[in-house]
Amino acid sequence: MQTVALESESDCAVQLHRGRMRSPSEAQRISFARTAAAMASGTGHNTDQLSVDKCPSRYEANDTVLPLPEVHRTIAHQELGETDELREASLAAFRAWIATHPHIRRCRTDALFLLRFLRARAYNLQAAQTTLERYLTMRQLFRIWYENLDPHDRYMRELVEDVRGCLPLGVDRAGRMVALVKVRSYDVTRFNCYHLGRLQHMLFEAFFDDVAVQIGGGVAIVDCDGASMGHFVCFKLSDIRNFMDCLAHALPVRVKEVHIVRLPRIGQALGNLVLSFAAEELRSRIFFHATMDEVLKYVDRELLPVEYGGKTCPEEITGSLKRRLASKRDTLLLLDRMEIDVAPYAHLWRQSDEGDVEFGTEID
Repeated sequence: MQTVALESESDCAVQLHRGRMRSPSEAQRISFARTAAAMASGTGHNTDQLSVDKCPSRYEANDTVLPLPEVHRTIAHQELGETDELREASLAAFRAWIATHPHIRRCRTDALFLLRFLRARAYNLQAAQTTLERYLTMRQLFRIWYENLDPHDRYMRELVEDVRGCLPLGVDRAGRMVALVKVRSYDVTRFNCYHLGRLQHMLFEAFFDDVAVQIGGGVAIVDCDGASMGHFVCFKLSDIRNFMDCLAHALPVRVKEVHIVRLPRIGQALGNLVLSFAAEELRSRIFFHATMDEVLKYVDRELLPVEYGGKTCPEEITGSLKRRLASKRDTLLLLDRMEIDVAPYAHLWRQSDEGDVEFGTEID
């Protein structure tokens, strides 16, 4: 791709508008049917090329690697209305908007990062832009949840390697990423809400750049069997409210279904709170089940771990996840270099009176 030297943000926007900078270039236009299937292991693109320069001299076209499976091509066309032309035009317009944004100071502009937001909002450019503003603001307002998502952190390592309470099971026949959360696995006398929240967001970020996840969306199975009162009082009311708001308005994720299984009576009040804070569309996708057998009406049994009657091995899932996180570490830490002036957006969230919690690489 030809490198174009630019002297200002306005020059950057002008060049994008005139077509002298292509994203990707004419020579690099590759059919929509090519994608990052190789990213299943988290190594589908070169993170060394990623930048947080809001107006770089060259935009990274890292969305064209391997062919998409038929199921994802169908979803992209029917649910998102995605075409080669729409994708390229939307990326160019998104980048021009970022380059001249008065409050965004630093931001990733590579194709896969921006496509998170475009696909999550079905190519409604204004909605994608609003989501990005909220995403950047959210990361700075709630630093304890989103900053320094380092797989090398000793608590994150323990949660991934030993606790194994959140397992990405793989993509089902409907093209959706399925994850299993085992609430009972978390020792709430050792891990607090910040550890658990940071683990969840680290895993989100580790999969957000996957084309299959961006297009197919995700399904979560939350097994509450064996959960104690400690699990249900771990999160404060403000934490739940803010997380549900972020899930609906600030995180670039397509939530297809959430299945909460075997919720004990002591947790029903929390379940009702989650529903009350959820946006209407998300609320319609949350289901409660008395048994795992009921969940099998919605997901493929083969994806479940052996202990649930499936075919997957938790050790293999954990090994694959460790490799993914190792390959994504630089990208995860790069997110902390993005910056937005939060003043115009801080009113969107209710913040705790406790203020921000200071931390290094670990939370004690």
